[in-house]
Amino acid sequence: MSAFQFKAGDTAALIACSDGLLPESRPRIDTLIKHLQDFGLRIVESRTLMRKDSRSPFSGSPAERADELNRLFADPGIAAIFDISGGDSANQILPLIDYKKIRSSGKPLFGLSDLTTVLNAVQTRSGIRTYHYRMMNLIGAYGERQREQFYRTFFKGESDLYDFDFEFLQGEDLNGDVIGGNLRCLLKLAGTPYWPDFSDKVLLLESLGGGANRIVSLLSQLSQTGALERCSGLLLGTFTELENRNEFGIVRDYVLELTQKKRIPIVKSDRIGHGEDAKCIILG
Repeated sequence: MSAFQFKAGDTAALIACSDGLLPESRPRIDTLIKHLQDFGLRIVESRTLMRKDSRSPFSGSPAERADELNRLFADPGIAAIFDISGGDSANQILPLIDYKKIRSSGKPLFGLSDLTTVLNAVQTRSGIRTYHYRMMNLIGAYGERQREQFYRTFFKGESDLYDFDFEFLQGEDLNGDVIGGNLRCLLKLAGTPYWPDFSDKVLLLESLGGGANRIVSLLSQLSQTGALERCSGLLLGTFTELENRNEFGIVRDYVLELTQKKRIPIVKSDRIGHGEDAKCIILG
């Protein structure tokens, strides 16, 4: 069963907590809105969605973006928040988020990629579930299927978007609450008050960019934080550039080396991450 369900007539908000969206993205945003409206949702856009200036990558200052996120969480008329941005700047807003008020609202926040920073910070500091999912998949190469699965999951209470194929690389049983997301962006939280507690958690890792040398370097940093010692298992999603280079085997072997002492369960799935056919994972 779905952890969260919409009702027809509910309102959802679009926001960009990371880099602002380019003007040329407008037709795709409008197409996404049309499909969401076809589900029976009302859609509002935050004031920090599109880039403010062609010379700047931002949809607003860190304070403006954080204020918009806080406002949407506090608004009882908003049922869910969809962040449709990506890039590099989401972690700027973390000190400015009102985690206490977010905890009382409990509404879902959807995002992917650079939103890994916000999803994990909100989950860690507010204790609410967040949703690792790319809303633009609804208008991607597998858009029709994704829209069907989204509707069945979030309107009918089915599990379509949560069900995905995987294979075990180590161990044979994996259970627990999930944290993590994009590897590079997760590591932005290291050494900050927003770094999750990995104890007995399933750690999700995926990546868009990076060949074997970069991913191995990031995994080495992650291991040195102690995260792999504390987590109960790993869920490896897609590593897009790495797999396009046919270098996943190098990283797989390194992960097995890093975990040889504890031998935590490790699964690999091609349906979690940046792929346009990717599924949804609930964090927390």
